[in-house]
Amino acid sequence: MIYKRLNLKFFTGSEFLLFLFFLLVSCCLWLMLTLNQDYETEIQIPISVKDVPENVGFSPDDESVVFRVRDRGTTLMNYKFSSFVPVNISYKEFGNNRGRLTLPISLIRRRVESQLQSSTTLLTAYPDTLVYYTRESAMRLPINIRGVFSPAKQYIAEKPYSLPDSVWVYAPLRIADTLQYISTQLFEIGELRDSAKLQLELSVPDNVSCHPQSVTVVIPVSPYAEKSYDVPIYGIGLPMNYRLKTFPSRVKLVMNVNMSQYDTLSPEDFEVAVNYDEIEDGSSVRAKVHIVSAPEGVHDIRIIPDEVEFLIEKQ
Repeated sequence: MIYKRLNLKFFTGSEFLLFLFFLLVSCCLWLMLTLNQDYETEIQIPISVKDVPENVGFSPDDESVVFRVRDRGTTLMNYKFSSFVPVNISYKEFGNNRGRLTLPISLIRRRVESQLQSSTTLLTAYPDTLVYYTRESAMRLPINIRGVFSPAKQYIAEKPYSLPDSVWVYAPLRIADTLQYISTQLFEIGELRDSAKLQLELSVPDNVSCHPQSVTVVIPVSPYAEKSYDVPIYGIGLPMNYRLKTFPSRVKLVMNVNMSQYDTLSPEDFEVAVNYDEIEDGSSVRAKVHIVSAPEGVHDIRIIPDEVEFLIEKQ
């Protein structure tokens, strides 16, 4: 077998630069010839709806009309990098009471043509109708507050609430039937030493509009003091003609309370009990004491003792 030695000649110096020059010229000529042909593409024209009542929301929220156009490739490429002026439409002039805003395509076409080259041909446009939601088809939903918060030491944080506590929601029936509430954006705040007010945007599902779009969330925070009461123990769930006796007959409740309600509480505001269902089998001589009722704003209630001996007597 005879092996031939191949001598490869590489471009060097000015020859390589000359090769790149002709390659670039060839690419430019090919691109010019290609873009000089006619093509079709879609351009999106924004629609600005004026005079819209507060109780009307659109689906989708971004109103626009898509036009299919034909022109030379160079012109269409220029459109891809251009920003079009929104076409103004009056809600009062073109809206109706059936939940639709019919777009005058002929009017939009004339205003769009003024922004295009004279050589461009408008082919089709869609949609010709925007669907909106009115108060008659809306519903009022409560606000679900989503967040994590904690007070500083020696302070108590109450249950947060929102202002307003509900909002108007506009949505197609297929979506509206699945909604139970509107949630706030998630938040996190700690070391609270005073009541906090947070302005939060609402987390609105797709194709849903609501009014207002944000709420004020209030987290009441106040310093606390420790307080205690001796309260009697009751029996719950006892059969008829039976009586429960506990030893001791009273327990001590130690709790943290807001300073604002420190002087207004009384032992009668609390109720503790032993549940008969937990002791009826007679397997234990001690019963667990449970808190049956307590006022709002009272925190960290401790029962001393939390278990008592008992005796069930038939009357």
